[in-house]
Amino acid sequence: METRKIIVKTVLTAFTVCFVSCESEDLSTIENTNSSSLKGYEVTAKITGKPLLYFKGPEVYYGDGYARSWISVSEGIPQEIGVELTPECLNTLSEKQEMIHKVLPLHLKARQITAFDHIGLDWNPQGHDPEGIFDKPHFDIHFYTISLSERLAIPEYSPSSDASFNHYPPEGYMPADYAAIPGPVGSEGKMGKHWLPMPLPDYLPFTKILILGTFDGKVTFMEPMITLETLQNLTTPISTPYSQPELFEKQTYYPTNYNIFINEKGNTCISLGSFVMR
Repeated sequence: METRKIIVKTVLTAFTVCFVSCESEDLSTIENTNSSSLKGYEVTAKITGKPLLYFKGPEVYYGDGYARSWISVSEGIPQEIGVELTPECLNTLSEKQEMIHKVLPLHLKARQITAFDHIGLDWNPQGHDPEGIFDKPHFDIHFYTISLSERLAIPEYSPSSDASFNHYPPEGYMPADYAAIPGPVGSEGKMGKHWLPMPLPDYLPFTKILILGTFDGKVTFMEPMITLETLQNLTTPISTPYSQPELFEKQTYYPTNYNIFINEKGNTCISLGSFVMR
């Protein structure tokens, strides 16, 4: 047990290196998502044969390409919610050594039928310490379950904010096999406390992992973290389930897996899927 705590503390300490240097929030496209229009474009799902509607957020300039959010819906039920990156994003980011942080607004439809409010897309060209764990160039994709104003109000860690960062949700609201370390470790302003699935060695060497976040007793995000190498060498779709809690804060649809694939336009997608009403 003591060894496990040391491993988690060492890894979560690395998140401080990763996030404190992020750019300020890019809010330029947030106002574009408040339209009452719920128009989507329709395709037929290959597996079920049922109509599948796609609703997309606005394009956001990212690297030398573009990123945007999207959600697919079938008969009123969300199927997947994710981000879409054009090839120029991945092809040029390896040459860009500065961190990139952008907010990807969600279409109104996504906010109406899921627990999510917006997405934060972070590029970490150096990864972060410690060496041999999360030190590879990678993306952090935060699917936030709180509003933008709530998130921006999360302070940096300090003795005065310790109680809020380490005020965890009641038992049952986090998966039993996820762990967080008390104190400053993994406590990040504008994000919350980071929780890792255990045992950690099962996820090494690092290629992809699903992290969860909390702040002041509430769940704040679900975060696929994926290496650039994994995305650039993707040949077949990847779908990975992740542990579920017993209890949920809102009555709505929640995902049960995360996915990585290339869509019909040749763009790379990272999504949460297999939604269940909770």
